[in-house]
Amino acid sequence: MNQLPHSQRSRIATAPGHGLMRGLKIEFFGLPGSGKTTVAREVHAALARRHPDLIFAPDFFRDEAGKTTRATAKLRLILSNLGHDGGSRNAVRQTLAIQQPHLRDKLRAVSTVATVMAFYARLERHGMSAILDQGLLQALWSVQLRALNGDTQSLMGDGLSGAVTDSRIYVSVATPATICADRLAARHSKHSRLQVRDATDAERTWERAEFLRRSILNTLTAVGHARGIAPRIITVDGTARPDETAHQIVTQLLADGTRRVPRRRMKERGLHA
Repeated sequence: MNQLPHSQRSRIATAPGHGLMRGLKIEFFGLPGSGKTTVAREVHAALARRHPDLIFAPDFFRDEAGKTTRATAKLRLILSNLGHDGGSRNAVRQTLAIQQPHLRDKLRAVSTVATVMAFYARLERHGMSAILDQGLLQALWSVQLRALNGDTQSLMGDGLSGAVTDSRIYVSVATPATICADRLAARHSKHSRLQVRDATDAERTWERAEFLRRSILNTLTAVGHARGIAPRIITVDGTARPDETAHQIVTQLLADGTRRVPRRRMKERGLHA
């Protein structure tokens, strides 16, 4: 059974008997094929019984409704919510400045970062709680994976400037790259760019993907450390049964909130990838 290391346990601010705090955002992060969406859906299903207003990002963006509907929903979200803080605007501008292999890659990168920033802005303004199967960390990872010039430090700085708060929990789904690749190969639908990579550079690409995943988590920790705040990161094993993993995450979220323990800097441990 998947175990959450004691050093990774978050202290979620909850009111006794009331479950999750208002405005809590739980963001999953992992390689394509890591199982993050499956576990996120299980966690949402369990928490929604107690918190019916808890938003699940794929439902909000109507992921099952088709490309046109999704694109329309994202554009409306961006136009209505992006730009309420300078960090979001700067992150989008810096994403636009990063060289990508093709124009479609640049447009996709800008759209992804803008959508996530706008979604978080909407959640913050309305005090809403949500589960994101992929959010800010995933967006930054995607931009860096295809970047040609390698200069993404400014983007990371602005993108993560407001990412370490009491209202955000990050669930790092650690799954070996070989397992992720096998899972993607078995999928009929092609959503990830890692599904269509040439076999001659596949191993190198996966190595870079895993390096960037770890790097982003380290940067998140460094940003929090600079502000005197330990980011709330829960690390789980993506090879375990999703229902068992989700149960442990939910139990931790609901139980650990009443513990008032001094926060300390946390590092991701026990990764198998």
